[in-house]
Amino acid sequence: MSWWKHGVVYQIYPRSFHDASGDGTGDLAGICEKLDYLAWLGIDAIWLSPVFPSPMRDFGYDVQNYVDIDPLFGTLEDFDRLVAEAHRRDIRVVLDLVMNHTSDLHPWFQDSRHRRNGRDDWYMWSDGIRGPLGRRRPPNNWRAAFGGPAWTWDPERGQYYLHLFLPEQPDLNWRHPAVEHAMFRQAEFWLDRGADGFRLDVINYIVKDAALRSNPYRLHRTFPRRHDQQNHLRDRNQPETHDILKRFRSLLDRYGATMAVGEIYPNEGVMEPAVSATYLGNGTDELHLAFDFSLLARPFSAVRYRRALETWYQAIPGSGWPCHVLSNHDKSRAMTRVCRGSIGRARILAAMLLLQRGTPFLYYGEEIGMQDSRLRRTELQDPLGRKYWPLFPGRDPARTPMQWNGRTNAGFCLPGTRPWLPVHESAARGCSVEAQRDDPESLLAWYRFLIQLRKTRPELTRGDLEFLPSHRDVLAWTRRVGGSSSIIILNFSETMRPSPHEGPDLRGLEVRITHG
Repeated sequence: MSWWKHGVVYQIYPRSFHDASGDGTGDLAGICEKLDYLAWLGIDAIWLSPVFPSPMRDFGYDVQNYVDIDPLFGTLEDFDRLVAEAHRRDIRVVLDLVMNHTSDLHPWFQDSRHRRNGRDDWYMWSDGIRGPLGRRRPPNNWRAAFGGPAWTWDPERGQYYLHLFLPEQPDLNWRHPAVEHAMFRQAEFWLDRGADGFRLDVINYIVKDAALRSNPYRLHRTFPRRHDQQNHLRDRNQPETHDILKRFRSLLDRYGATMAVGEIYPNEGVMEPAVSATYLGNGTDELHLAFDFSLLARPFSAVRYRRALETWYQAIPGSGWPCHVLSNHDKSRAMTRVCRGSIGRARILAAMLLLQRGTPFLYYGEEIGMQDSRLRRTELQDPLGRKYWPLFPGRDPARTPMQWNGRTNAGFCLPGTRPWLPVHESAARGCSVEAQRDDPESLLAWYRFLIQLRKTRPELTRGDLEFLPSHRDVLAWTRRVGGSSSIIILNFSETMRPSPHEGPDLRGLEVRITHG
């Protein structure tokens, strides 16, 4: 069975994992120093948020050079050492590849802006439209994900360029064959250095409507209304994207046991598992995995989680493989968002995530119960937080330093060093690796137990899944393969609820968890 099917993937936000250089920012050498911990936990692969050279207008998701390491994180030699040491511990390394856009400082964009080196049309340029009074305006109504129009006038070129995120992140023109060729070569550079695959950022954005038609409008039934009332039919999820991903899958297959997982960005927050599932193709010819973020949008509810999981499983093609996630670098942490600091709730979510059918993704610190931080305006680094404060604190609250111990700076960096974001105060109250590692009742011990359980029970990685009829506060399912079987019963209530399973007929593992 492929490693990306049976394994547990651990997302690392490199700025926040461990600082080995002493500058207050996490780095590749710091990650390397913590590989023994990840191996002890049972992690099979690490996914690194972008570490490429970048002006950091979007903290690495604005790439200036795809074939190097930003000095903030180290060097190519540090990357090579990380890969070698990770592989020595049977841990794969997955890189975050941004294929939709680059930094406006990337040489490709500078060439395109000045119409040189044959890169005139490598980005999305338009003359725009002249109105009745002769005033020029953008070619359509597309909106940027971070707010405002998705088109910016460039006086040097004398045209508008498209950016579905920040103006400093111009979108590539994937209808130009040379763009695909160049981006695939960047991927090969890292595969040749031993990378085991990629997480593909907003991969459903890369191809846009050829005629640049406007998006239709729709009225969201949510309150308050979202800033963007568009149905994004023209600027994402175009059919040509699937052809590109099939060619990218062929590239990966040449390197053997590799994996690509796609971020399928929802349509203005509306979760669409059926859309995410289409990027799996027939299960063997497009993405290996695709994120559906439905679980991130659900409250702590057995009924709501079961409904989301069943919808996701039904959407996936027969030979496709699901994956599951509860937190990431763009969202509030599950411990804050749904658990509200409750360790009992966190234990239930851990079992739900790790014992489902599919590949679980953990966000660093999730295993010790890290929470979002409350940051002052002056402490924010994320441009979104600075722009929308105080209505939206940005993404920094979920990106604070990893809590290794309860001392000054939580072991993330030296005591005399100022970390790039403040350490959460809970580190001094037992929310740290050191405090929980030898405590058999800790959340960390529970995560490690569940991960080891996956490794020893074949039905938990390869088995079929069947949900059981149960009380509305209970989520229960069976996993079976061959003669091995398990039943998992999770009580989301703080009181006793009737069990959906009584008696000896299962003859396998039974996990019962009650909140509180």
